[in-house]
Amino acid sequence: MIEQKIISRLEMSMNEAFITGQTTRNFWINGCQQLQRLTKMDMSAPVLMFPIVGHKRVVAEHQVYDARPGEILMLPKGIRCDVENIPELGHNRFLGASLVFDQSTIDLFGKAYSDGLKDWELTPKWKAPGSNEAYSLIADWLAHDQKYSTDITQTRHRLVELLLVLARQGLAGNLLLSRGDTLSERVTQHFMTDLSHDWSVQDLSNTLAMSERTLRRRLQAEKTGFRDLLEDARLNQGVERVISSDMPIGQIAFECGYQSQSRFAERFRLRFSMSPTELRATQKRPAGDVVMLDQQRAGN
Repeated sequence: MIEQKIISRLEMSMNEAFITGQTTRNFWINGCQQLQRLTKMDMSAPVLMFPIVGHKRVVAEHQVYDARPGEILMLPKGIRCDVENIPELGHNRFLGASLVFDQSTIDLFGKAYSDGLKDWELTPKWKAPGSNEAYSLIADWLAHDQKYSTDITQTRHRLVELLLVLARQGLAGNLLLSRGDTLSERVTQHFMTDLSHDWSVQDLSNTLAMSERTLRRRLQAEKTGFRDLLEDARLNQGVERVISSDMPIGQIAFECGYQSQSRFAERFRLRFSMSPTELRATQKRPAGDVVMLDQQRAGN
């Protein structure tokens, strides 16, 4: 059972980070007052998700995973899923976090703790109770970052520490066991270096040292194509920026490679079942409302 004081401290830290927008790369905090239902979300890296207010539902590989406060979800790299963020009844509020374990973090963990892998239970688990140790670590991390500047190197070391806690608890299987890089993932990694670039098949074939014909044939064998992968990369980055930043939608569209905001919005809605503006609208609330809601919860 997670101690209430740890839950309260984590909620307070997440509230402050969400209101100020002071979150770090690889750590998203999302809040909303209305139901968010996003379809066809791609996990390009392993992700740990948890709600602290309301609950989160993930549909992946024909399974439904519901997580409420005190529970965590571990999603492996390479899946496509639908995600719902569902506000708490009576308070119309959801607050949750997603921690992304990129390949550099996984590699850093492997260098430090590869000897321990044989002793840990790594059977993939998608949902589990959280722990005082893990939640307290995350709360301390957020509290530190509200006072001091941080960078991706510090973030990765914190993620490695969290991975170690989860591995010792037998919960890191989905986060540590790679499904192996496919050509599609390698292509996507190249796209991510500059999403606004006018990419061509020739660009990639030169970079990957293979003919255009071979590139197309191998992507077809993976049941995808150049244009599909490029749009996936642009939209996945777009939804991340809409959720985790206050950047204007037009700027996000441009930086993700769309020449017009309307085209970006059209493709975004078709993919995720919400437009960027609709997604932003679910999040908006004055900072004072958060304090009022917290006081109301504390008095119940």
